[in-house]
Amino acid sequence: MSTPSTPAAAASAAGAAPSAGGRLVHLGIGNFSRAHTLPYTADAGAGEDAWRVSAFTGRSPAIAETLEAQGNRYGLVVREADGDQVRLLDVLDEVRPASDIEALQRLIADPEVSVVTLTITEKGYAAGDDPAVSAPARLALGLRARREAGVEEPIALVSCDNLPGNGEVLREAVLSAADADTRGWFEDHVDVISTMVDRITPAASAEDQRIVEEATGFADRATVVTEPFTEWVVQDAFRGRRPAWETAGAQLVEDVEVHEKRKLRLLNGAHSLMAYAGQLAGHERVDQAISDPAVRALVDALWADARATLPLPAAELDAYTAALVERFENPRMADALDRIAADGSVKLTVRALPVIADRGGPAQASGALALVAAWTAFVTWRVATGTSFSDPRADEISEAARLEDPTARVRALLDIVIDGGAPQDLVDAVVAAEGTLPRA
Repeated sequence: MSTPSTPAAAASAAGAAPSAGGRLVHLGIGNFSRAHTLPYTADAGAGEDAWRVSAFTGRSPAIAETLEAQGNRYGLVVREADGDQVRLLDVLDEVRPASDIEALQRLIADPEVSVVTLTITEKGYAAGDDPAVSAPARLALGLRARREAGVEEPIALVSCDNLPGNGEVLREAVLSAADADTRGWFEDHVDVISTMVDRITPAASAEDQRIVEEATGFADRATVVTEPFTEWVVQDAFRGRRPAWETAGAQLVEDVEVHEKRKLRLLNGAHSLMAYAGQLAGHERVDQAISDPAVRALVDALWADARATLPLPAAELDAYTAALVERFENPRMADALDRIAADGSVKLTVRALPVIADRGGPAQASGALALVAAWTAFVTWRVATGTSFSDPRADEISEAARLEDPTARVRALLDIVIDGGAPQDLVDAVVAAEGTLPRA
């Protein structure tokens, strides 16, 4: 299992306080948890130091039935550029459907359980206070049971979903669903932990299941496929027992926010830039786009701008961008640019515009500016050719993209994205930058 290693990460991990084995509850046993969170837990200790997991499904109970039928083991296929690495994971003790709320309450009320991890997707945090459909509401019932049982051992709720500030989002969702007594008890007994997660997990196929069986002799119907890269940055704010995740490569840090910003501006920003500039240049996949010298030059310029806004050691940023290039170039994990291009009007507000602002304006941020220009040029090209694109404001974007005057067109497009309207210097800079983009 590989993850960027830096002196800063090692120092932060050295101050953590893991403990010998215990029991962990996980909510949302989907592909990502089986490829990311569970391998970290499996590798955090062995023998007496091992942590065992009681897991609950998301909306569908099907994966519980599949895993239980095969002893809760499953295969993990790591898809490297030159071949596959296969391993069997045996960290799950039990997998229950989400509807088994009594079992969840019983487990969370058990003093042996000191950690709950969650991968319930972004929508899961806004599911309301009905335990039948809401994981935070079910968790609130579990915490009530723990309070009523008189358990004093702290318990940590660890969000492992891909959204900024996920710990605070989780805290608000659970407290909004909890009863008054549990809300009053919460701060003295519950830690809510933010994390930053990163690992690609495409859907597995029947062929992938065959690969697992051929390599291990195990007939697996819950195979997960993933990339070699994996990263987990965890807020080091635990009062109770937890797995020694740092021994498996996780970074325990005081501040997760700067790492979230690094991911948004370097990984996600580069993805968006390649999605738009790469398709304009005639490419369909990420590995093709990053191999195009003209597109690669744009990515490097974006990274130079973004790095200047991140208060992290140069060596750490060097290791991170080198790892990104290796990920992008992997032809066996080739991702479709058109999929990444979706929802650009939302993504620009966190991947490009803040970098331009932090750099002092478009004149000082040519790389981030190229990302904005690539988006305006991309949607204009799609509208002109009658090709659809995915965006929550597609109708407004299409109307703006049809304007013939370049300045009026770019202004109308940016006004959709920027509250209060786009400044004139940004409009002029984007118009000029569109003309420098590579084209097929």
